[in-house]
Amino acid sequence: MDMKKIYNKSIDEEISTAFNDLSKCEGEELSKKCGVVFLRGSGKKSYKRYVVNVLNKTYSVELETREVMDLISGKPASKELALVILRYLAYSSGGRGSETWIPYENLPDSRKYLELFRRNVTRPFIKTFGSNPEKYELVCRRMGGKKEKLGGISYSFYFLPKVQLLTQLWKIREEFSQPAANISFNSSVKFYLNARDLLLVAKTMVESLENEAKKI
Repeated sequence: MDMKKIYNKSIDEEISTAFNDLSKCEGEELSKKCGVVFLRGSGKKSYKRYVVNVLNKTYSVELETREVMDLISGKPASKELALVILRYLAYSSGGRGSETWIPYENLPDSRKYLELFRRNVTRPFIKTFGSNPEKYELVCRRMGGKKEKLGGISYSFYFLPKVQLLTQLWKIREEFSQPAANISFNSSVKFYLNARDLLLVAKTMVESLENEAKKI
């Protein structure tokens, strides 16, 4: 399986469907459920938009123009990130319980995506940071990560207001040992995104770490 085959039809069609479904949602109720801001304009400046924090950036979801934009750079979000944001808004059921960290492979329905997860998440993660854990820590701090006292070198992030993830890197300890990495999610993530969506979240997270590393 490749990444293109994870979509029901195509990513563009899924984005269009999510916009259609989001436009039917009640803005104020959704904003409380998802921890986002809903703005509405009337008269000549009629508009409806959601303002959503993603990691250390802020995006606007424009219902009139059907765009997802980075508010600082003015650039559109990648299609993968746009789809994640739209599905988070349109389909979240809301809910919260006692939080624990759940590795991706233990999430419901994640089994069929595990090879894609290894190929697009853990392997690039290890390739970029496995031999340079100091850079990994610096990048995590620059992106607002919180250091956790868990296995390996662990940092937690709010990817979306109700979606937390944990990045972990185990550095080489002996001459013949190999570094390892993993990403886990908060247990209530099941109320907000499914396993396919969380594959995209994890992939985007690693790409964000890689892009930040290039600036150092």
